[in-house]
Amino acid sequence: MGKQPRIAIVVPTLTEKGGVATVAKFLYKAINGSGRYCADIISLATAARDEASLRILAPASWLAGLKIISKKWEKGEYQHVGCNWAEFEFQRYRPRRVLTELLNKYDLVQVVAGGPALALAARYIKPPVCVFVATMVQEEYAAIIKRAKGWKKYWLITRVYLIARIEKIALKNVTRVFGESDYTLRLLTSLVERSRLRLGSPGVDLDVFHPEAYCQDGYILSVGRFLDPRKNIRMLFEAYECLRQKMRHAPKLMLAGLTGPSEEDLALAARLGIEKYIEIQQNVAEIDLGEIYRQASIFVLSSDEEGLGVVILEAMASGLPVISTRCGGPETAVLEGRNGFLTPVGDSRAMAEKMMELLSAPSLRRRMGEEGRRMAIERFSLPAAARAYFSEYEKLLGNK
Repeated sequence: MGKQPRIAIVVPTLTEKGGVATVAKFLYKAINGSGRYCADIISLATAARDEASLRILAPASWLAGLKIISKKWEKGEYQHVGCNWAEFEFQRYRPRRVLTELLNKYDLVQVVAGGPALALAARYIKPPVCVFVATMVQEEYAAIIKRAKGWKKYWLITRVYLIARIEKIALKNVTRVFGESDYTLRLLTSLVERSRLRLGSPGVDLDVFHPEAYCQDGYILSVGRFLDPRKNIRMLFEAYECLRQKMRHAPKLMLAGLTGPSEEDLALAARLGIEKYIEIQQNVAEIDLGEIYRQASIFVLSSDEEGLGVVILEAMASGLPVISTRCGGPETAVLEGRNGFLTPVGDSRAMAEKMMELLSAPSLRRRMGEEGRRMAIERFSLPAAARAYFSEYEKLLGNK
């Protein structure tokens, strides 16, 4: 048997949690478990104070220059690559010689990031470059810009404009573009020829996220980075308050994930009189998150925009019916009336009505949960989701 082709999975500064980290873990596990390929993780500097980078405000780094640092994570060791003049955001996307030399040692490079801008760093390498895209910067920041005021609003508009230009350049120089959802593919169609564009939804670990005994009296669950304005936690609070007005004995609302709501958002919950019915768990380990899903009755997502929503896939795999706003990506996974409901973005009353409908009908919850689990097995398990990637890798690697 010949040597297995080596694939570099390139990610922003690696964290243990979040959507990008989840997709990177999925691909890392799928590739190394395939018996066909092997993968390494390479993370790129995305912070102004990155320790591996050359920094204007750190004169000691001027002589040392940017570095490659070996780090550890839950899956083993990975390489972290700095950049030049890290204080300038556009520098973090630019190619650099040490990175190009490192990536040229691989047979294929798979970039995993929320948007495609990071793929620009692999612009001059020889192997094929694939990029996973969840959304585009203009869509990601639309709600944030709308809420911003004064100088911050104009700064965000300028930043988004510059990154959008970088995204377009990056997309022109990659071999394959994997869109996270049908929504993502629609965003990309005007920028990428169909021949280079593929649907590449992430997979979910069915050993971690799975149902147990049916939980008829569980809580209402939402999972995410609730400091992100796109999650629109305020709308969820308003929907939950509306639900409690109509259903006095409604179950508590559980918020779990990397970060909790802001102080301003929690102040709104207090004004609505629902703070005592809300439980918050932050920085939850994956194994504990699986158990949190299993103790819920329904899952809700109140976002203004999502590339897909990996948390929706986790909820489906856990046997939960899903209520999500119709905010782009969730429409790829949530089929109206089959495994959940889709409500208009920002419509708290519509979400409250669907929560009440499910809470009032245990048999409907069970049926939708079972359908969601079936769909997760067929479409979003690690092997099922990996097939789209492996099909393209095989074409690009040829006989290697």
